[in-house]
Amino acid sequence: MREAITDLHAAIGDRFSIERLLGQGGMGAVYLARDRQLDRPVAIKVLPPEFAQQSDLRERFLRETRTAASFSHPNIVPVFSVEDRDGLLAFAMGYVEGESVADLVKRSGPMSVRDTVRMLQDVSYALAYAHSRGVVHRDIKPDNIMIERATGRALVMDFGISRSITATVATPSLTRVGEVVGTPEYMSPEQASGDTIDGRSDLYSLGLVAWFALAGRPAITGDSISKVLVKQLTEAVPPIAQLRADVPALLADVIAQCTNKAPESRFATADELVERLDTSALRSADVPLPIRLFAEEASQAGMVLAGAVIIGFLLLLVLEQAYDTNFDRILPMVLFCAVIWGRLAVLMQQARRLARRRFSISEIQAGFAAVLAEREAERAQLRADAGAVRHRRKQVMILGSLFVASFVLRWYVLKYQRTEYSPGMFGVSLPGAIMLYSAYVTRGLSIVGLLNSPLRRGVGESVFRTFWLGAGGRAVLRLAGRGVRGANGESSAGFRTTDATRAATPRPALTTRPVPMPLQAPAAPSLEARIQSLEAWRDAMDRRN
Repeated sequence: MREAITDLHAAIGDRFSIERLLGQGGMGAVYLARDRQLDRPVAIKVLPPEFAQQSDLRERFLRETRTAASFSHPNIVPVFSVEDRDGLLAFAMGYVEGESVADLVKRSGPMSVRDTVRMLQDVSYALAYAHSRGVVHRDIKPDNIMIERATGRALVMDFGISRSITATVATPSLTRVGEVVGTPEYMSPEQASGDTIDGRSDLYSLGLVAWFALAGRPAITGDSISKVLVKQLTEAVPPIAQLRADVPALLADVIAQCTNKAPESRFATADELVERLDTSALRSADVPLPIRLFAEEASQAGMVLAGAVIIGFLLLLVLEQAYDTNFDRILPMVLFCAVIWGRLAVLMQQARRLARRRFSISEIQAGFAAVLAEREAERAQLRADAGAVRHRRKQVMILGSLFVASFVLRWYVLKYQRTEYSPGMFGVSLPGAIMLYSAYVTRGLSIVGLLNSPLRRGVGESVFRTFWLGAGGRAVLRLAGRGVRGANGESSAGFRTTDATRAATPRPALTTRPVPMPLQAPAAPSLEARIQSLEAWRDAMDRRN
């Protein structure tokens, strides 16, 4: 690598200062450099030697790169210059401080629905711009889509193998009809078969990129390039909803339409894809902060109360043995019940504050449902991450082994570390006591770890869903709102959920023009006096003149 940087610096060092290698692939290596004249970071892509050695490929590449350099769009990485010197063929493009979709998914797992939708929109804008100028990208894939770290904006790069939509066989271009160029896992059927392509081919590739972003793996794979190409021609893309239950139906339909094998069944243009995404409710529900905080508090309170019931039962058993009279036994239980009652009172006060803010019962329960849907979406995203699934399976195996080992350790201590001093009286050595306590601690921690899986809904959340979204929750909220004016009715708070599984509700049109409010303020006596004195001074000046 050091030799390559040295050679590159020797070739174009007069214009660029080469800093380090950013990445390397089949279409060349990319280096981070700095433009000496403009003092700005750039990315230098050095093309493979065969591009520089064959004059026809060099000319076609230079011509089509000039076309890409003429683009000016916020979602396309700009091309600044082409360097063709001493057998070196490279071009300088804008440096995006971020990572590609491929690297992002590799680092952090499948993308969220929100981020995937934004990526789809940004890339569709870029493709609509390129297609309107008669250029097809032909290599839309996760490695060629950059996500800017500061803004989350997606930018399309590498128009190196793009071609004109109007190009014919006789027109020199980088790839003639009948040649297959691109990435097999993201190649449209017509491109894989060497047929004439148009912008709909890029939309097919974009649909597969969205599938990859949500699933964490390509939709179509194979042992060899030829097998992948055959699958692109013959096998339908699996529905993304089979892997991600949190993907809204509209987004799944958009991806399915993009990846249809027949070009005429896809979106006709990238603009249509953008419009479909814009008119679909793909965002999560907008839950007001008071309802969200109350949902968290109610969830925690449920777990606390469930634990309190268990502790209360155990305490009752202890008191049965510790005290002789019922009076002495009841007093600690009264204190315990008072603590539980206080916790319930705090929860009721918070529910009452929601009622005072004019949130209706249906709105509060809708907020609860939205919060639960967010948690389920997070779990679905984790389940689609193969790394997270492998980690959980390994964790379950370890915790299960520890759970079994705790019983074995207890048996060992009672068998070999316990001494009988008299009938019914036993003693355990210090090492045996440490092992026994360790066994019970290990058993408790393993039980908690096995029951609380980040990939599955927990018991506490299931209880919360059943109670607060059912008749019990409505009864508690109705009781909390008793006596509050306007409670349990229609809300004036304006809480509006945007259900991610149905189309967005259209905004009502204005039926009347807004009436401007005149600025009215009572005249102060001092102001009137000041105006009168100024008018008198003006009249005196006029008479003097």
